[in-house]
Amino acid sequence: MSWYYADAGRQIGPIEEAALDDLVRTGVVRDDTLVWSEGMANWQPHSAVRGPKPAPMPAVPIAANSSFCSECGRPFPADQLVAIGSASVCAQCKPLYLQRIREGGQAIGVRRYAGFWIRFVAMFIDGIILAVIQAILFIPLGFLGIGLGSLSNLGDATGIAALIAAEGVLILVTFVLQFAYYVYFWSSRGATPGKMALGLKIIRADGGPLSIGLAIGRYFCFLLDVFTFYIGFIIAGFDSEKRALHDRICDTRVIYTK
Repeated sequence: MSWYYADAGRQIGPIEEAALDDLVRTGVVRDDTLVWSEGMANWQPHSAVRGPKPAPMPAVPIAANSSFCSECGRPFPADQLVAIGSASVCAQCKPLYLQRIREGGQAIGVRRYAGFWIRFVAMFIDGIILAVIQAILFIPLGFLGIGLGSLSNLGDATGIAALIAAEGVLILVTFVLQFAYYVYFWSSRGATPGKMALGLKIIRADGGPLSIGLAIGRYFCFLLDVFTFYIGFIIAGFDSEKRALHDRICDTRVIYTK
């Protein structure tokens, strides 16, 4: 049976069922990824059509002379990898790479790094989304602050303390919201909605996805860029791989997905 799946707004396929299983194991196809096969009336989430994902691929011991597959990021002895263009791929990933060449015509192993300005636009989009969410959450807290502010205008020490406490709550809610937003999307989708809208994705140096731990670390390094008067972001405009300061620290890259 042949399958098609959706990736960043693109229809990819047909691929055989075994190849689809490999994509599920490597995380390319997730439970919520839309798939379609002949006979289906509509595209449906993978989990709804094919049930639980297959068991993970068995771990491969890392030997001293091992190299990493450019597609799945797993280690293999160098003689088990196939060099295609500037990439080295394992036997399981080779058909998928060749499929991408046939469909998109882009050379394998060639990454298009996202520069400063398009990342700035993506961050601007994310800022708008967060601002809308914050406005919704802050409406009740805003009324609380106004009420407490009327007490502080009377010179009441308790009212002033309560107003400061309300401001502290607003700051805490803002931090928690932004932290959850970035960490969730970076670790589960590989990109925030702003980046996804522009066809961008965050990857590790080996091409793999970000873990939750790495996403958390990247967020705090992201704050470091902000606290250095945005100099950390400007660095991306002069780096050969368009890395900002937080990308350098966490060894991540932002690439085009299409």
